[in-house]
Amino acid sequence: MLLGFAAAILVTSAAMLLGPRGAAGMSLGVPQDAAPPVAQLSATPLFDSAEHPSESVSVLGSLSRALFLSEARIVLLDGRTLLFIDPRTGELWTAGGEGGGPGEFAGTGSELAVFRGEQDQLTVWDVNNDFRLTTFSYSGDVLATRRVSLSPLDFHHPLAIARVWGMFPDGSLAVLDGGPPINGGGRDLGRPPGYVVEVSAEGDMRTIVEFRGHETGDKLFAHDTYVWIQGERIVVADTESEHIEILDRSGTVVSRIPMPGERVRVSDEILETARADAHARSIRSHERGLEMYAERGLSTRGIEYRERTYRHNEVAPPINAVRLDRDGRLWVRHYALPGDEVERWTVRDGERESFSVELPPGETWMDARGNLVLIRIRNSLGVDRVVMQAMALPSRR
Repeated sequence: MLLGFAAAILVTSAAMLLGPRGAAGMSLGVPQDAAPPVAQLSATPLFDSAEHPSESVSVLGSLSRALFLSEARIVLLDGRTLLFIDPRTGELWTAGGEGGGPGEFAGTGSELAVFRGEQDQLTVWDVNNDFRLTTFSYSGDVLATRRVSLSPLDFHHPLAIARVWGMFPDGSLAVLDGGPPINGGGRDLGRPPGYVVEVSAEGDMRTIVEFRGHETGDKLFAHDTYVWIQGERIVVADTESEHIEILDRSGTVVSRIPMPGERVRVSDEILETARADAHARSIRSHERGLEMYAERGLSTRGIEYRERTYRHNEVAPPINAVRLDRDGRLWVRHYALPGDEVERWTVRDGERESFSVELPPGETWMDARGNLVLIRIRNSLGVDRVVMQAMALPSRR
């Protein structure tokens, strides 16, 4: 699943080196080891949802998750529908749907959190359905349902109950708390703290780790801390740090990995494009808000568009996402500047940098297992499909 929350940039050398981005941006720091080799993706997908005989798979609405469950099973979350598929044969099992009954969801898409469990189980957190957890078999059968007693008042941030970021093997939840306040109004509040909070099945709570949250104040190229949780591992990546930390459930740092990516000085050309993009996003967000009010029969009188004044960091962060795949490998997405033609991921297996993967615009990494990767492809009309491709992995050095 995606989310993460500056001045000082730690630079190991004062020299400015012309990086691989060319004249558009300057790469700061000393030369690193040779970039990891790029894994080549198969030209022909091993699985393509658009070619599936069932329309529930071939015609997707709004795909938010795609995960490897086993060699014989992947799962897609399309709106409120779970699609369990054997990618080798196309065999299909479905679950979910709108409602409050067993196996049904009140939330949809990114409002639902999906977690792989042990013993061939998949659990879905539905905050809109009275804080309900539903566990399914890999064939879509409902195995268990339970509700967690939570309140917005239990956390630093009122939206924390919607940010369940992981589920530990014993069923305890990991909640992402803190971060910028809802009523920040574009004010510069620095980097308000965030927290990973464990909530037990009985409702007991404890803070596992505190980190610096998203940089506030309508800031372009803002710094953030990206968190990912899988099994007993917690990945914490602060873009102002020189390392990514891997913690265990107690909050103890068990590993530090050098931060990949480049710290690129923002040129005037890049800044101008970024400001235009941010302005366009702000207008679209305002328009969507007005549409939502109108759909609900609410008055939009007095709701005027507020022009934003954007500040910026002079140096862009090195990364903007972290993930753990089905095999536990760490995937780190390099920060994409305006004009970048590929989305690059660096992959680490344990302590070593293994390889990288590059995706063109419109393609989004969803999950990986062995030499296989699941990718969401969204066309210009916003229509999604999912493909499974083989990666030609470089040999270990």
